[in-house]
Amino acid sequence: MFDVKAMEIDQLLVKDIMSPPSLTATKSDTVSDIISKMKKNKVREIPVLEDGKPVGLVSYASFLQRRNVPLSARVEHIMVPCPKLEEDMKLTKAAEEIMSAGVRGAPVVRNHKMVGFVSRTDIVRMLPSVDALKDRVVNAFMSTQVQTVNEDETIRKAQVLMRGLNEKTLPVVDEASILIGAVGMTEVMEVMWTNKAGKPPNEIKGSDRGPAEIRVGSVMSRTPVSIRPSDTVSKAVATMMDRGLTTLFVTEPNGKLVGVVSHADLMEQVIGLKPREGVYVQLAGIEAEDPEVYDTLYDLIGKAMKRIDRIEAPRVFSVHSTTHNHEGMRAKHSVSGRLTTEHNMYYAHAVNWDLFKTVDELLDQLEKNVKKEHERRVSQKKGKSGSS
Repeated sequence: MFDVKAMEIDQLLVKDIMSPPSLTATKSDTVSDIISKMKKNKVREIPVLEDGKPVGLVSYASFLQRRNVPLSARVEHIMVPCPKLEEDMKLTKAAEEIMSAGVRGAPVVRNHKMVGFVSRTDIVRMLPSVDALKDRVVNAFMSTQVQTVNEDETIRKAQVLMRGLNEKTLPVVDEASILIGAVGMTEVMEVMWTNKAGKPPNEIKGSDRGPAEIRVGSVMSRTPVSIRPSDTVSKAVATMMDRGLTTLFVTEPNGKLVGVVSHADLMEQVIGLKPREGVYVQLAGIEAEDPEVYDTLYDLIGKAMKRIDRIEAPRVFSVHSTTHNHEGMRAKHSVSGRLTTEHNMYYAHAVNWDLFKTVDELLDQLEKNVKKEHERRVSQKKGKSGSS
């Protein structure tokens, strides 16, 4: 077994931590086959092979993104593209590939054929052995812009939020923001796998018009797992592995929810260690078919990061967007951003009817926050030098 303690993270290769190939699917398998495999083996994604070569990935996201999926449908009609990782690829590069593709794992290939699989769990598992990360406190990188639901809201609402948050488990809170439960993909899928007129389930209901109006409180887990803001990466990872979780809630001693730590948050910490020129950008929840939308967004982000780089070097920038309050052909955009720099982590939130204006407002807020923090540090240094 490979000993990660013997190497720095920038020396680790994909082949050092990959799992041997196990569960796979073919393009001719049915949705029913895949659902059975996922539930039986408690996995969220399965690679699709053709003559031993990976051609796609089928995951819970495949169902979330579609209106209605017949259980008799073939996998080839719902699979999504996935990155193909080479055995000798640096692990930090593999983490970036997985996150950029918005998947939870990817097949490893040799001569184009699958020889293994690397998941977010495989990467996160070894973080307690990484000196640069193991003692980092949760408060320094947790997501504080937390999407929540309450007991009386519907599974449909939870489904829509998960779609924008890359399937994260959602915390359920009361009116005082006290954590009282959790609702995850397992609960949502059980509801989406609907009955019709008393007949056995025959389709996955993935649209906003289904699933049924079932309350979150009736299906949620009432034993959510939480950690404290002062806990470390090592404690967070140990808790995740012990409980088989991909999301942990961060609470104060009184139970008040103050943040969330997910596999994605931990993966960003890994990506932030990769030597690079420029900043790694992750966009989630933006539903646009026109490539020019993304070109414009990356242009806005690129210009803002260049300005910020004059003050403090940016490393990772994550954007989560949700839409709501539809009026005719328009929708209001709610965008949250998190910027990790060489010294700090910054958050911002903006809402607007125009997506580009919303992101521009978000970037402006972040730039102001970085300037304000830089001025504070400079002033603090001057104070210390003046008193000596």
